[in-house]
Amino acid sequence: MRNVGQITLDVVVYSQRVVKEYRAATRPTGISNTHENLTGVFGIMTAVNCKDLRERTAEPSVILMTINTESKLSDNITQKRAPPNDSKILLMIPTLNEEDAIEGLLMEARAAGFADILVVDGFSSDRTREIAERASASVVLQDFGKGKGCGVRTGMRDFLCGSAEFLCIIDGDGTNIPSHLSSMVSLAKSGEADVVLGSRTRGPREMDAMDMLSLASNLAVSFLLGAKFRRLFTDVQTGYWLLKRHAVERIYPTIRSTGFEIELELFVNAFKAGLIVREVPVGFRRRKGSTKFSFMLRMRNLYYAFRFLAS
Repeated sequence: MRNVGQITLDVVVYSQRVVKEYRAATRPTGISNTHENLTGVFGIMTAVNCKDLRERTAEPSVILMTINTESKLSDNITQKRAPPNDSKILLMIPTLNEEDAIEGLLMEARAAGFADILVVDGFSSDRTREIAERASASVVLQDFGKGKGCGVRTGMRDFLCGSAEFLCIIDGDGTNIPSHLSSMVSLAKSGEADVVLGSRTRGPREMDAMDMLSLASNLAVSFLLGAKFRRLFTDVQTGYWLLKRHAVERIYPTIRSTGFEIELELFVNAFKAGLIVREVPVGFRRRKGSTKFSFMLRMRNLYYAFRFLAS
């Protein structure tokens, strides 16, 4: 297998070409990265030696799905899916000052069939908790400190104190679509995965929902961390996660992240725990409210990406 230095050099070239591919793939209708556009993106990946990684793998890590490219933007992004309607599923939403998005997001989650919803709040200074409680969600304040990682860890701990068999996680800013978790739930229930990630780079996206820098850096980091475990992944920094109960039991004691690096640690520790990890395409929308993911936090995540790569 190629060493980290060789892979890193390839990723530099790869990231530049991804930006060009992104520009070509973005359409005036507002939908980007549809099924036919994926052919070019994954062709680039093959050019940077993902092929030899796949050949070393007994079974594929990426489950390709067909996206309806005939739909209009509103239908393609918010396309209704079969609702889980399962009391064995806990939907956890970490929040921090998400009053602009949380009410609509919780309504969508209810409509998608999620009955058990836990909002883990990071001490919001706005009306996030009030709105979530009014919408009949369970609301708790996060432990362990400030940051998204502390919120996710609090939710994982509370999940283990309950009886649910599946933990679903989405962001609270309105970018993630609750109904798109259904394909992730189905994959886990079929026994094909212990942990499922939702890939925003492979699914339909609203125009400007993800800028070119975010797309290129996310794909590069995903490629590197996937290569560490001889797998191909496209979005390890996603907010969409599904974990089976035994997966949470194995991973939770090993998690130490406090901030946005939580997704990177979940990904790495899932593989280290010997779990089956899969990825499926999901939709992605423009966020509501202001982003917390500043340039400095992006650099912090890049530091942790290489730290986990070397671990």
